Amino acid sequence: MKTNSIRSIRRAELSKAAFEAVVLFGLRKATLEKVGKIAGVSKGVVLHYFKDKSSLLEAVFRRSNSVLSESVIELYRHADTPYERLWAIIIATFFKTIFNRKVCQAWVSLMSEVPHNEQCQRVEAANHARIQSNLKHALKNFLNKADTERTALHLGMLIDGIWVRNGLQLAPVISEKAISEIEYAILQMLPNDEKSVAKHIAARQKIENIANIVLGSKAYKDKSL
Repeated sequence: MKTNSIRSIRRAELSKAAFEAVVLFGLRKATLEKVGKIAGVSKGVVLHYFKDKSSLLEAVFRRSNSVLSESVIELYRHADTPYERLWAIIIATFFKTIFNRKVCQAWVSLMSEVPHNEQCQRVEAANHARIQSNLKHALKNFLNKADTERTALHLGMLIDGIWVRNGLQLAPVISEKAISEIEYAILQMLPNDEKSVAKHIAARQKIENIANIVLGSKAYKDKSL
């Protein structure tokens, strides 16, 4: 195996360990020593791959965003209609493997760092653009261009809001409840005649069943958390 491949693997392992540290201890208490302990290496090894906590934090941002992106891609493979592609985005974003209170708390901690870290700002800007692109691509099958832009923006804000709420409030928001809240919004913003509603319900059910198999597998859980 090439040296750069080994380095990439090690960086990915340490990014995963860093995210786990944020989940377990919060951003401020997620020290390089704790990251190393989770990864089974010394602080010196962590510093060998990341010069400081700031660069490690950027890698954590990239990793957490890539997990969501990969979840969407996994479900897209099984989506055959515009309805199913829209629901692939929603289900992937709120699937129980990654949408839980501890992960949401970690995400809120990470987001609090964005205003103070230019590297994280760039990563978050790219992530926001990707989410908006995915939503607009799916919504254009139901709405005109102007309404597609506005609806994608509103859905994006609602998604962020549910993640923040789950990270901040005492009572956790379960995956099914979060998805149902998005469903309510979708049925208000998109055509909601009887035929369209039936297609949304069928699409959600199909993609949820696929997600339980694909994203709910032990291999995927080990990869994502």
